[in-house]
Amino acid sequence: MLRLRRSVLASAAAASILVAACGGGQSAPELTDPTEILTAAAGQLAEATSVHVDLTADGSIDLDLTGSGSGAPLELADTTASADLDISRGDARLTFALPGVLGLRGEVIVVDGTAYAKTSLTGPLYQSMPLDEAGAALPSASPDAESMLASLTDFLTQSGLDPVKGADVECGTTSCYVVTIALTPEGLSSLDGGDAGLALPSGLPIPIPDLGDVSLDLVIQVEKPTRNLAGLTASISTGGPAELTAELRFSKWNESVSISAPPADEVQGGS
Repeated sequence: MLRLRRSVLASAAAASILVAACGGGQSAPELTDPTEILTAAAGQLAEATSVHVDLTADGSIDLDLTGSGSGAPLELADTTASADLDISRGDARLTFALPGVLGLRGEVIVVDGTAYAKTSLTGPLYQSMPLDEAGAALPSASPDAESMLASLTDFLTQSGLDPVKGADVECGTTSCYVVTIALTPEGLSSLDGGDAGLALPSGLPIPIPDLGDVSLDLVIQVEKPTRNLAGLTASISTGGPAELTAELRFSKWNESVSISAPPADEVQGGS
């Protein structure tokens, strides 16, 4: 019996050492301050090498497509996008669908400084162009992983947000902190001392109106164990009939991602 008990104790000790060596016995300290939660998430964003992003949007937004100063409501019901972002290399692959805009669907691939894009309006072949030219040619669909996450990092660390911590929720296979931010038009204009231009994620096919005219409500989810951003829901109100709700879900942080250019015979002018 004594030998058995010693064997059990020895096995338990060995297991404890193994768990500790693998880091399984360590957990991130609990955060209660919403600003600390956002700062922790921003820190993880700044160090990220890759991520997968899924987007859904609903509602409508006024968008001036003619430059006349009078925008028409753009219907965004059932709008979706999905992106793999290789932040370390600057590569990206994005598919999107905007049924309310002439049934528009498309794909954009960015590899080694070249953007390849095709849409339901341009035909089955990709059009290629250098990335510094693609930004002007594809303002609503050219994914820029670095600028998108950099602007999101800047936003999370801005002063004057007045974040509020809500109850934790289950998100996927883990738990998430929930932080809410409510910004009025006055609150938006006063951020960063009134500096023009609020730092919002760019490079996704969701038009954003003049921020001076809108209210913005955000719900941010941050994974408790990793401090990685898990989700962001933005509800935009213009004070008129146009309303927009967009939800971003983040996953596969820092996992290996392979993005390659399309075959030459699928590129316009290729061979």
